[in-house]
Amino acid sequence: MTAYPVNAPGYGANPQPPVLSSPYGLGAPYPVPGSAPVDAGPRGVPQSVQIAFYVMLAGAVVTLLGMAYSLTMLDETRSNALDASGGVLRGNDLDLLVYASVGGTLLSAVVTAGLWVWMAFVCRAGKNWGRITGTVFFGINALSYAAGTVLAFVTSTAGIALVFSTVTLVIGLAAVILLWNGTSSPFFAARAPQGYQPYPGYPPTAPY
Repeated sequence: MTAYPVNAPGYGANPQPPVLSSPYGLGAPYPVPGSAPVDAGPRGVPQSVQIAFYVMLAGAVVTLLGMAYSLTMLDETRSNALDASGGVLRGNDLDLLVYASVGGTLLSAVVTAGLWVWMAFVCRAGKNWGRITGTVFFGINALSYAAGTVLAFVTSTAGIALVFSTVTLVIGLAAVILLWNGTSSPFFAARAPQGYQPYPGYPPTAPY
């Protein structure tokens, strides 16, 4: 009887599976087919998106200009508050109402300007959620503008403030159009990673 050595090649050894090379480096796994596309690095910003970026920054500037204008209208604000109260509010009570109104206007303007700037940079970075969020903000602003315009004409208080609101609305509309046109949309679409390759031998082919 012939004795075979225990450590003879091919006898009793656990065969090692072949290691598949990957274009992503040694030991790097292949991407799973059908997985969601991911960002593959910096992209060139389309001209329409770049213009929308500057348009939204202009919206922030107009908002701050409207805030500055409201500070010059303290006397008119006081007079309107006095008329609205029927002459009941006087002295400190009237001052408190005026300062609260002006403070609310300033806070609203600062927050709105900040949202303009934030949305501008987010959209220029190609974030689709930023484009959607900015569009929602525009819709809210349009509804607020419509209600404010009706109230201004009913109460005969339409003035420069309405002009600022109209300019802001037009700027928002221009930004939305620029962000959703055919030139800009591919910039916000998800992309497959660079160098994407399926698993070797996938999909399998049946022998004929």
